[in-house]
Amino acid sequence: MKKEHDIRIDRTKLHPWLNYKLTLLLKQCAKKGIYLIITQGFRSKAEQDALYAQGRTKKGKIVTNAKGSDYSSQHQWGIAFDIALKYDVDGDGRITDDTYNNKGIKKVAKIAKSKKVGLAWGGDWVSPVDTPHFYLDKWGDTPSKLKKKYGVFNNFKKTWTKEVFGTKKGLNIWNKTRTKVLKKKLPNKTKVNVMYIGKGYAKVEYNGVVGYMKAKYLL
Repeated sequence: MKKEHDIRIDRTKLHPWLNYKLTLLLKQCAKKGIYLIITQGFRSKAEQDALYAQGRTKKGKIVTNAKGSDYSSQHQWGIAFDIALKYDVDGDGRITDDTYNNKGIKKVAKIAKSKKVGLAWGGDWVSPVDTPHFYLDKWGDTPSKLKKKYGVFNNFKKTWTKEVFGTKKGLNIWNKTRTKVLKKKLPNKTKVNVMYIGKGYAKVEYNGVVGYMKAKYLL
């Protein structure tokens, strides 16, 4: 079996910042010989309701307390993903028995929570403890703040992309040391993915290039 990650989700439905951090996590894990299966990402209302029904009105084990109709799962907002393991944790020559190996997942969590990645982990929750779950904690441990501000996912998703506007010669993307990371400036009406907006600047992604732009020129 090839030593590579197995991505089983639509990454375009992840928040741009989470998608970026997922890339960082995959790279850092691979450096240590750890390979992941990304099993869950965004879930629609119907998908979340179907999962909630499991162990209640349908056969199976209860795996979530979040109803889809309540928009109370982080997955419904594109700010979380779940993993399984794809490497031999216990050294017995097999990987199929290590899919949710606790020791292996804790290794991943240590990498995910490091400064190099910066994700939060469901294994730190008191109840329910959700060890395969990783998320952006900008909005806390639940999506209640997002629900209050945006109502539904589509309203939140509209904030993920902005256009360059109001410039005469275009806009640069810089890194933290104020070095240009693109040779050419981005002209007006160019769309960029926005990870977050700080004081006067935005962290953005454009065609795989990540850096900072002046927020006042993004609409």
